[in-house]
Amino acid sequence: MNMKIPTSLRSLSILALVEGASLIALIGIAMPLKYYAGLPEAVRVVGMAHGLLFLWATATLFYVLSRGHLSPLKGAGVFVASLIPFAGLWSHRMLVRSTRNRHAA
Repeated sequence: MNMKIPTSLRSLSILALVEGASLIALIGIAMPLKYYAGLPEAVRVVGMAHGLLFLWATATLFYVLSRGHLSPLKGAGVFVASLIPFAGLWSHRMLVRSTRNRHAA
């Protein structure tokens, strides 16, 4: 029996990847541009984009959790990973695996 994979779970997986990349861009590109090249605009632009992506991903995470499409433990892992550079890649992988397992069930 194949279950339909919720669109919100797929969206969360993509958002985890994009939000994680924006955190890496903020820390690895925009911050050095601000402090070493004297371009504070880089942090304003990338920081704003990252902040909006973080809020969007968090809202999507709460929606996914409220629908029961993800366990609270995995949801906590996704949230904590959103705070750590490169951990968004782990979140994306874990969500893809969860989606595949759900589809195979």
